[in-house]
Amino acid sequence: MPYSFTQIEKDKSKVIGFVFAFLISLYFLTAWVIYFAVKFYVLLDSLQEEWAYSSTVNPLADLISIEETLLIFLIATFCGFIHWFVIITNLVPKILRSVGAQELDPKDSYHQMFQNIIEEVSIATGGKKIRGVVAPTMAMNAFAVADFEGRATIGITEGLLSRLSRAQIEAVVGHEAAHIVSGDCLSTTVISSLFGLYTDMLSGMQRMMFSGGSRGRGRGQGVVLIVFVILQLANLMASIMRMFIFRQREFRADAIAVRLTRDPLALAGALYTISRRWRGSGVGGEYLEAIFMMNPKFSRLDENTGFFSDLFSTHPPVKKRLDVLLNMAHAETSALEEEFSKQKLKPRQIPSEMSVAQTPLAGRASEWIIYKDGQWLGPYGLEQLTGLGWLQPDSWIKQVGGERVTHAFEDQQLSKVFKQGSSVDQVSCPKCQTALSQFPYEGLSILKCPYCLGILVKSDDIFKILSREEIGLSENIQKIANGLEKELATRRSRWNDKVQKINTVQLLTCPVCRNAAVKMVRMFYSDAYRIEIDKCVFCDNNWFDKDEIEVLQYLVEKMTQTNPGG
Repeated sequence: MPYSFTQIEKDKSKVIGFVFAFLISLYFLTAWVIYFAVKFYVLLDSLQEEWAYSSTVNPLADLISIEETLLIFLIATFCGFIHWFVIITNLVPKILRSVGAQELDPKDSYHQMFQNIIEEVSIATGGKKIRGVVAPTMAMNAFAVADFEGRATIGITEGLLSRLSRAQIEAVVGHEAAHIVSGDCLSTTVISSLFGLYTDMLSGMQRMMFSGGSRGRGRGQGVVLIVFVILQLANLMASIMRMFIFRQREFRADAIAVRLTRDPLALAGALYTISRRWRGSGVGGEYLEAIFMMNPKFSRLDENTGFFSDLFSTHPPVKKRLDVLLNMAHAETSALEEEFSKQKLKPRQIPSEMSVAQTPLAGRASEWIIYKDGQWLGPYGLEQLTGLGWLQPDSWIKQVGGERVTHAFEDQQLSKVFKQGSSVDQVSCPKCQTALSQFPYEGLSILKCPYCLGILVKSDDIFKILSREEIGLSENIQKIANGLEKELATRRSRWNDKVQKINTVQLLTCPVCRNAAVKMVRMFYSDAYRIEIDKCVFCDNNWFDKDEIEVLQYLVEKMTQTNPGG
């Protein structure tokens, strides 16, 4: 008999009912134990005197009456209801904020491919409305969440979107859609959220305590200890709650995904690649591991079988899932290993550099000489200058018959060459003062100067670029990056001088804000990747000079290939 919609609703209601009853029971048991312990401690002296003259000693009956127990149960039930409704209110938006998920960018070709896949899978599942989001992390994972309002969302990370093939992404989306249509997504979302907040708070407190941030004396230290114990108890409750999340649901979702895509090898390849990469440990939302396709944290419990693993682990062993899928595809593990190795060797296109505009402009018969490579060249007429491939807006020029030496973009006639097609609404290069052009790069449309080849990019888009490996990197880029790494490793003290230099260079005006009084901040991209960038703290745009974004890409890719788990 097929797994019908009626059976799905019945199982979903049963699990939710059990979870709610279990939550009330936990509140009641915790409150009852605390009340008993406090009352026993307060009345200990009087009870000892009473028990000294009594032949029958019953601590429970002497300390807690039936009326008190009933009152504790009512209070626990009230607290449980409050906890429940606080958690389920706006459940999906809260989880998406926790994992840092963002809306899909309609201008991003990778995001649009993901949206198309969701629409295709939605049709295949009977028209279920599913929303797609992307988590800005290089980790590889996917998740699905749902709430009582009927909102269903599938999210994938930028790392997964960038590194898997379309067929593999289709399989991943099919797997997550299976959780939604089978009904287990709602119960998993609710169960994961009930004590997830407290688990996250516990992790933060542990970091604070171990770093010495909570060292203190007296009552303050006691309060911290009490809070820590309460959070530990909540963490224990979260662990117990996991027994309501059956790891077998992943096998069922895998089977439904294969039925939808008819490609078990694609799903097997996706699972194999995710298991060999960083899955998100240390990133926000990892305490919600049950909603993810694979546990962000490596857990030995997940990779084992047996009573305790089946009871408390939310994910089955990866090897077991792969064996089932490979059996469907009549393939061996070696096929996955070969495909994984090929991913590192996939061909990548080298972007062509944009060059100076070649269209000559009419003007009066003037001539200029240009300073290049330590000498003055020319004279050149206007048409000759516009045909030079090496003329830059910041090139030093002097008009024949004149005395003033200026940059090319400062000359009234030559400035028109660099500003062809520009308007007030266009964004201009902060160095050349010429209009930036739209340029396709790693599935995005970025702003690039056709002369100095610098680019302007949002912080979120930087992350997308670093996650993707579509564009190849030339030998020159690799040479620059390796030289930078060597300098950082062998002459670290020189970076202090570098910082001083950054603080004293001429700061750029943000081409988007266009406020000459507020300059962009000259800084390193990060301590790990010391590429100099100019950042606007107001509009979050970043300026990279020529080759800087490519060098940063190479350094990040080299790090992830050397240490794929981190």
